[in-house]
Amino acid sequence: MADTTLSPQQEQASEIPNRVGWALLTLGLLVLFFVVPHGVEGDGRLRFDALQSWLDGRGMPDTKYPLVGSLPAIPLMLLGHLGPSAEWWVSRYNVIVYAAGLSALYVFLRKRLPHDVLMAFLLLLGTTAMLPNSVTGFGAETFSAMTVAAGLAAWSTGRWKSGALLLGVGIANLPASFVGLALAMGWWAWHEKRARALAPLVLSAGLWFLEGTLRRKSALSTGYENDHGFQTLLPYSGLPGFSYPTFFGVLSLIFSFGKGLLFFTPGLFLAFGRGLDALRSISQVMVLWMLYLAGMVLVYGSWWAWYGGLAWGPRFLTFASLPAALLLAAQVRRPPRALLAATVVLAALLLSVWVGIDGQAFGNFAQTTCTANHYYLESFCWYVPEFSVLWTPFVFRVHVSWTDFVVIAYALGVSAYVAYPLLRHWTLTAYQDLGLVWADYRRRTPWKF
Repeated sequence: MADTTLSPQQEQASEIPNRVGWALLTLGLLVLFFVVPHGVEGDGRLRFDALQSWLDGRGMPDTKYPLVGSLPAIPLMLLGHLGPSAEWWVSRYNVIVYAAGLSALYVFLRKRLPHDVLMAFLLLLGTTAMLPNSVTGFGAETFSAMTVAAGLAAWSTGRWKSGALLLGVGIANLPASFVGLALAMGWWAWHEKRARALAPLVLSAGLWFLEGTLRRKSALSTGYENDHGFQTLLPYSGLPGFSYPTFFGVLSLIFSFGKGLLFFTPGLFLAFGRGLDALRSISQVMVLWMLYLAGMVLVYGSWWAWYGGLAWGPRFLTFASLPAALLLAAQVRRPPRALLAATVVLAALLLSVWVGIDGQAFGNFAQTTCTANHYYLESFCWYVPEFSVLWTPFVFRVHVSWTDFVVIAYALGVSAYVAYPLLRHWTLTAYQDLGLVWADYRRRTPWKF
């Protein structure tokens, strides 16, 4: 098989100019803010109503959902008196959070990563995996994903005060991820022999207890006591709290067709040498990110609603989009030399881009079957490919609007631009390898009777 490498001139030609990168990022944010449909639904609706009630003078809201990451949206709610409705502004709050997170990640990683890999990472965050879907509503996952990712990056690069603050508010907004932070900080403390690893743990726990005391008059009250779902045909349904068998929950969060990380964040599973070498300078950041994610998978794998309720994809694990996009960026900018490995990366890129498009353009299309009869057949949407949100647009023939075409064009265009080294390398290698195979075939010994 051919061993194709890029020459120094070709490597230079594949750089992403700073102006082009920021222009594409700005264009992507404009598409996310003004073109992609937004809405305040599910948990986001309850958070919005709680904040609105508070602003209307009806007292401190006692909803079970943490509001740490939603409080900064209050100025947007007040803007509702000046133009578009408060709901219009708040439904775009996570786009602003996402933009701030991009800026923070750039600041923390710009002197650590090769420039083209960093820009590819930031661009792929907006076109692949689960973050593009999470910014279309008022859910809590975007805030925690961006603050925790930026916080761990800041912590690893020596900005421990900024890191502790970001981690504190990010975990307080998503308390179940505390175990993941404990794993990450425990590893860092053991590796660096520094007790300051306790700072973000203490801060996040303190903020969580403070919110519980102010809103529910008890530091240890979560509001989730006896929380449970409907009894369905599944043997462990209808039970409260952390009652789901961890083994089955973890398997489902990784491998299920409608909720599994293997399908929603395939970049997580790429580990070819050249791409990993490009990330060697931030290996500690990657370890911290992956440990935090592992803790989340373990905790949510035992929660009765491990699947995240009636939501697009494994919404509790939105954070997985960040390490997945970073690994994917490194692999497409430094593609593996072997054709088979490069093909695996290409397949992961195509699937990741489709996940991003599907999440923004089609969301929970054709999922009504899964809510019928008190969610009795909801598990079809988790385990049966035809009912997975990733494939229902093909099975049930979704209507494609002009906004969908804009989303598709931007995602395909940016991803192709970012992945130019991979696409060029794969094309040349496939051409040369197929040529060698054909040449060997022509030299074969002829058949005889």
